[in-house]
Amino acid sequence: MFLTLSADPRSLISGSGNMGEHVETLVIGAGAAGLSAAHALARAGRTVTVLEAQGSVGGAARTLSFDGFRLDVSGRRLSSADPAIRAFWTALLPDELEIAPGAMRLEGEGRARRGQPGAALGALISAKLRPIASSRTLGEWLTRRFGRRVARRLGAYAEKLWALRPEETPAQPACPSFRSEAGVRPRQGTGQLWKACAETIAQAGGEIRLERRVVGLRRDWTTSVWTVSALGPDGCEETFTADQVISTMPLRELMGALTPTPISLFHACELMYRDQVTVAFAAEPGRRRAPALAEIHGASIKAARVRALDGEALALDYYCFEGDALWTADDETLVAQASAEAGRLGLIAPGSVRAARVVRQHKVHPIHDEACDEHLKMIGLDLRLHFAGLHLAGRAGTHGDSADDQSIRTGLAAAATVLTRVVAPARIAA
Repeated sequence: MFLTLSADPRSLISGSGNMGEHVETLVIGAGAAGLSAAHALARAGRTVTVLEAQGSVGGAARTLSFDGFRLDVSGRRLSSADPAIRAFWTALLPDELEIAPGAMRLEGEGRARRGQPGAALGALISAKLRPIASSRTLGEWLTRRFGRRVARRLGAYAEKLWALRPEETPAQPACPSFRSEAGVRPRQGTGQLWKACAETIAQAGGEIRLERRVVGLRRDWTTSVWTVSALGPDGCEETFTADQVISTMPLRELMGALTPTPISLFHACELMYRDQVTVAFAAEPGRRRAPALAEIHGASIKAARVRALDGEALALDYYCFEGDALWTADDETLVAQASAEAGRLGLIAPGSVRAARVVRQHKVHPIHDEACDEHLKMIGLDLRLHFAGLHLAGRAGTHGDSADDQSIRTGLAAAATVLTRVVAPARIAA
């Protein structure tokens, strides 16, 4: 028996599952990529089970409700130039989408601007002589696109995102972060889309099991069947078998969970990610109106983004490494830092913060340094040769680029691969 989503997200879990059950495709992760893939497979009549480590669907795209306001954890809009991707979310929420404007730019404590920064005349001339498409690093791309002075300000924002100087960051994976197009947003937050997607999967015969953290994957060379081990909510190990596996686990964690040990594990261990700390609170407005979404380019403000939420609430996003001083700081310290910076930006009145909340999200931004492409090539070769039937999806699962539609795009691509019965894993986005 399959149950649809209700007030309790655990109602997605089937009440009749047995250990050792077999499905055609097992999807690891009920975030945007995993649910996109499972939706395509279930709608095509394939048997599919999704295993999710958390107690709710959506992953980084989930929406949390606090005292009088909602918070989209990732803060990403739904934006894509692909008609198939736009049709995907429109079919799920045909009457619940509203326009979400492109990001504004807050230049430290100074003025605010909307959309992409304008290019200087010298940058336009440079782009003609040396095409932007040939830029090797993000620093080159920013300078050719916007000019040196603007590129320096944007470089400060890039360092907040990836902890790398623009001269150390490859251009292709990073450029989408500096293209600020308008998109759409579900009226009740992005989590509304993924709850609707989960319900559709269940109605089509698929199954989503929450609080199942995958700890091991093994492929039988003689039968080509995958065995996946997961820890359930009671801490006991559960076993699932499948013909195909779609993984949205962070690629570094996936490679560590595979048996036998991949020969490219060393390369996987070199992959790095940025984690996100979001501080949300309600407060009285300041002298400047809080934007729906703004990037903070000034280096004097440690927050990378600010977002207006329901009513008088807003959120500041910080990027860090798990275990560093920002990640391990207590909530009271983080709220004090965020409220002080919001005050310096003129977004809130002094001493008016109330109903503050802190949310930590793991591995929101894969880091692409100069060695990353080589690591991904070796991992991709290893998976193609030794782990047939394993398909990668998701931003962290493919160690992919920063485009807004990257998770959905790779999820649908992985499902298409399964549907065509191609056993080679999906290509790693590098």
